[in-house]
Amino acid sequence: MLRIGTDCSGIEAPIQALLQMNIPFEHSFTCDKDPYALKSIKANYHPKKIYTDITKRKHACLPDIDMYICGFPCQPFSLMGNKMGTEDSRSNIMYQCIKVIQKKLPKIFILENVKNFKFIQKGNPFNYLLNQLKNIKNKNKEFAYNVYFDILNTKDYGIPQNRERIFIIGIRKDIQKEPYSTPEKLPMRDLDDFIIDKTICENTNIPKTIQKKLDKINNQPNYICPCSNFSVSMKNKTPTLTTNCGSYYHTTYKRYLTTKECLSLQGFNINFIQDVSKMQMFKQIGNSMSVNVLKALFQKIFNITTCNFGP
Repeated sequence: MLRIGTDCSGIEAPIQALLQMNIPFEHSFTCDKDPYALKSIKANYHPKKIYTDITKRKHACLPDIDMYICGFPCQPFSLMGNKMGTEDSRSNIMYQCIKVIQKKLPKIFILENVKNFKFIQKGNPFNYLLNQLKNIKNKNKEFAYNVYFDILNTKDYGIPQNRERIFIIGIRKDIQKEPYSTPEKLPMRDLDDFIIDKTICENTNIPKTIQKKLDKINNQPNYICPCSNFSVSMKNKTPTLTTNCGSYYHTTYKRYLTTKECLSLQGFNINFIQDVSKMQMFKQIGNSMSVNVLKALFQKIFNITTCNFGP
């Protein structure tokens, strides 16, 4: 049985992926500082241990795990943020991830961030992380991992959301039987498949930022218009879902996307229990990894290793 631990766990996209794949697993630990995220985790999953601060625990005392996953904070590296990189205190989480892997030597690890992480500060944080991971040694003082990185987009794996993220993948050398390669792409489903309520509303109270976008596209149907100056309107797919995805306007149905629709556009089942406010739910959705991308990545990794984690 696969033993998995996650940090910066959010709404636990990795656990959701394993559930959808019918992979038997033990949810060894979860960790998040956000009390609302922890509330969502407790409503939907059953981790054996819950931590609230990755920086205030002894990593050597963590349970033994086969897989470790962390989507460390993207704000220091995002094009939409202040782009402070390692000068941002939140970047400290990256160093904690390295320490967890050094102490627990999981068979597989996956670290996720925004695409810009590869390029910020002339690529120095990215190259530092890769070098540190490649230099982790096992108990025999041998280099433990083959380390790869891949930039994967949610829209390439069945779901109509334009979301590029960088994934840093480590596979322990003693279990790997084939080289890693990018998971095969899947056809993108129609955006309408993810719209639950197809009633056309008559919304007259539209913010100026959205109205400008509507005017620019001449009110064409099947567009998603975000209430943001950073994101462009997109036809037949959503722009990257952010923590403000509750203000994404659908031009056909003349209303904003709902939490369940945004959850489904991140690959979550619509029976996900919402135990927090709409504002907090949208924030958690925007901070999450895409479940469909993780499923494709997990399947690729399982196929090239000796791990037998199938249903």
